[in-house]
Formats: sequence, structure tokens, C-alpha cells
Amino acid sequence: MIVAKRMKRNPVFVDEGDSMKKAMDLLKEHEIRHLPVMKDGEKLVGILSERDIKQASPSPATALEIREIYYLLDKVKVKQIMTRRPYTVSSTAPIEEAALIIREKKIGCLPVVDNGRLVGILTETDIIDAFIAGMGVNGPGYRIELALPNRPGKLLELLKLFKDFDANIVSVATAPHEDPAKINNIIRFETRSYKVLKAAIKKAGFDLVSAD
Repeated sequence: MIVAKRMKRNPVFVDEGDSMKKAMDLLKEHEIRHLPVMKDGEKLVGILSERDIKQASPSPATALEIREIYYLLDKVKVKQIMTRRPYTVSSTAPIEEAALIIREKKIGCLPVVDNGRLVGILTETDIIDAFIAGMGVNGPGYRIELALPNRPGKLLELLKLFKDFDANIVSVATAPHEDPAKINNIIRFETRSYKVLKAAIKKAGFDLVSAD
């Protein structure tokens, strides 16, 4: 799956010269947490998050009157509080590449840029949704996890067993095992013979870690 399949197109954005108050209003109006920051509506120059705004806002304990607070918020410009030179990703990048950037850089979103032009935005939530869809979590069926020997052909042996019992594979995922000689395989599938298939898997000598 590529970023283009999960990103939000035509994202709401602010100009670097817009006020902090305008940014706050946009976040609230669209119920979002991040705003790409543009220069003259063309060049991406930063990213502004809900957290940035909270850090720049007057303390709740301030003695300022509400009209004075609004005056200050209208004077502070987005370019004064935004994060400059944000990390970006292209629309054709694999979704896992974007997930790795977000995890390693500890950020909440990635503006999507193609040929210097902002075409979308990808958030943590979008990546989680992609993971849920890819794993078939919301779909019908069953889930089993097996620790297979980490060598060619073992997964194929298992899948042949699924075919024998007319089981439809919904998703297959792998994860590292504590033993380097093994690898965890998580399989979601549909079948009318779940108990019989599970018994056949055990009888065939596969290491069944969990089943539900």
C-alpha cells in the first residue's frame, strides 16, 4: 500500500503570515490537529500542531482579560511558532516507509509532497487505519498465530493445509520470534471448519502460539 491510498488530499493549511488565532480557529472548525504552513500559498515552509499552539498560548492562570488574550493571539504569527523544515513523504512511498519516519522522528504527521507541491497529509491515525485494514481486523473470520521454522517452504506447507479445508485467507503477517530460527506468522481466515482445521494444524506438528 502506498501513501496516496491513505493520505488526506487537499489538506487545510495556513500561511506563515496568518495569525495564531486563525490557526486555532481552523483546527477547531475542521477537527484536526495539524496544519501545513505555506508561503504565498505555494511553498511548504513548516508544520503547525495543536501542541505548538498550546505551548504558545497564555497560561490558564493569566491575569489578562479575554479581549487582551484575543488581541495577543491575533498578533502572534504562525511563522513564529511553527516547526520549520518539516519531514515530508511522497505520495508514491510505501506506507511502511512513512510509518518508520513518524516512529523514528516522534512526530504526529507527514505532509505529502510531490515535485515540490503539497498534495496531502498523512497522520498517525491514517497509518493505524492502514494497519487495521491490512490485517483484516474489522473483517469476519478467525485469527491464529504460529511460530514456524524460519526457512523457505514452511509457510507454503501451512497454506496448503488451509486449501485442503477450503479456508479463505484474509491476511498474512509476520513478526520476529525470540528464537532467530523461528518466525511468527499471524493469519486471518474464513472457514466453516475452524475446529477441524485447528486440530489438523496441531496434528501436522505446527507450533500454534494462539488461536481465536
